[in-house]
Amino acid sequence: MKTIPIYPSLLRQLGDPEESTFYFVTNSHLLDVFKIEPDKDYKDFKMLSYDPGDSFIKILKEQINEPAHILVITPDCLFESVHPDDLGQNRKLLIFACNSAPTSIEAVEHFLRCGEKTDPEEQEKISNQFFERGETADILKLVDEEYGTVAEFNHLSDNYGWHEQLGMLGWGEQQIFPSGEIACFLVPLKGIDKLPELQFELNGEIPLKGFPVVHSGPPSFLREDQQRIYEKLSTFKDHAVIATIKDGIVVGMKATHPSAQPALEILEAMFMVDSRFRQIFEIGFAINPYIEILPQNSAMNEVYGGEKGCVHFGFGMLPYTQYHLDLICPNIKVLGNNNELLLGGNWSGNYKNKQKPTRKIVPQRVAQCPCIG
Repeated sequence: MKTIPIYPSLLRQLGDPEESTFYFVTNSHLLDVFKIEPDKDYKDFKMLSYDPGDSFIKILKEQINEPAHILVITPDCLFESVHPDDLGQNRKLLIFACNSAPTSIEAVEHFLRCGEKTDPEEQEKISNQFFERGETADILKLVDEEYGTVAEFNHLSDNYGWHEQLGMLGWGEQQIFPSGEIACFLVPLKGIDKLPELQFELNGEIPLKGFPVVHSGPPSFLREDQQRIYEKLSTFKDHAVIATIKDGIVVGMKATHPSAQPALEILEAMFMVDSRFRQIFEIGFAINPYIEILPQNSAMNEVYGGEKGCVHFGFGMLPYTQYHLDLICPNIKVLGNNNELLLGGNWSGNYKNKQKPTRKIVPQRVAQCPCIG
């Protein structure tokens, strides 16, 4: 197996070393697969192992001294975010999302190289522009010109939590890698038993056409089942399944072509087994233009932004449902007041910050996607 280089200098989210040590954490059987290239002025470079059953908190306390920049790539372990008290004030943590969906070494290398191209400062500017324009809009329209569909999203409701996975890391912070997502969730995320009392104010038609991601979490499951669901959903790549949405709930579906029928059928089967799969729990706005879609069930596809930004819809919520589905729909445009393009079409290229005295939407920086833990 070939060696995969890790270039600390290309992980721009981490910023300047500032006398810190760079730590790379991976599964023990992969220690020989990766090699750190000491291409930046760190105090030291260290590789550590982390396997199923190990305590990452113990590794933090016993093996990772402060100050530290940390990159974690552990395909064998479902890595959950670290409590700020455990992470400490002088560590920065990048987490490669590579266990909720099976991830090959080839996929790791693919997204590692994509992540190295990511510009965190550009992401912050794009995000600021999105929120500034979104705050001035009374409602967001999700439009697909190919199918002539429109869905209206009341994005200013107090029932939502807005989260960011993007930009520069400060000391004591953590982030999914590669980054590049603005996500809107129902609040409270952990109060799924109260649903469907809480619902997205989303109504209209949404063509589900593009790329699926099928996440699975701690509950017992078979990778074969996860893969079968992914393969069925993947049949909406060329032709859409149009979902009719009422208050964030799928109330009807139709396939626009026989080739998309398997996707419709697997969604209907999941709705039958667990009715909570009918409900949209997340509307994501991905803004990473450097992600190249890998045609397999890869969690890192979720931040695919293309050249124009990309919307995805999240069905199911781990650990309450067996799976969380992210359905990536590149065709959809997001329009604000007077049909102003916010995302999904040609950006103006102007990402200048404009300070506003108050904000209607207050995003939070989070360690990982709340939908998967």
